[in-house]
Amino acid sequence: MIVCPGGYTIGRCCCGIAKFYHSAVSNQPRSRSEQPTLSESPADNNSTPEDQATSPPAVWNFPAAVAAWLIPGMGHILAGHAKRGTILLVCIGGLYLVGLLVGGISVVHSRNADGTLRPWYLGQALIAPSLAVEYTHDNLRARTEGADPSPYDEDIAFSPAYGRAAEVGTLYTALAGLLNLLAIIDIAYREPRSADHALPLGAGEESGASL
Repeated sequence: MIVCPGGYTIGRCCCGIAKFYHSAVSNQPRSRSEQPTLSESPADNNSTPEDQATSPPAVWNFPAAVAAWLIPGMGHILAGHAKRGTILLVCIGGLYLVGLLVGGISVVHSRNADGTLRPWYLGQALIAPSLAVEYTHDNLRARTEGADPSPYDEDIAFSPAYGRAAEVGTLYTALAGLLNLLAIIDIAYREPRSADHALPLGAGEESGASL
């Protein structure tokens, strides 16, 4: 056993140091940031519920969720969050369009050649325009007997993507759909936007004067 000078063990020495540090910290004067605020004063206990601003409870908003699925960010715009909805529209919609520009409409397809479901289509389907893209893709494939046209064909309806272009296009469109899922969940169950969150006129001046 390791013994400190004076016959104390290491454990007892560490315990004594910890007690000394705790007592020194607890005896220090409280800083201004740690002083009780106005919200902690006893006067607030006598205020009526009407004086205390309470946030409205969260509610389900299914129409906004459907709008967010149809067009990314549209649900937030309709719910009154125009700035946030615009950001979602630019980011998610831009990512989806870049995926289509890189890989073309052939990257949005629900079935493989053997008829099995493509798992990444589940992410792409979280954005409604994917259904229209797949419908257009299927109609163009029908002209070539249900198969993608060959690059060597003279008259082709669309140019399918292969290799890295197909991978990047599929990844971008599926990732945009997953991000849109978060936006749908965010707007589907959310506190309604109202003026109750704003402070009454002159409240900031009164609080500043009381300080």
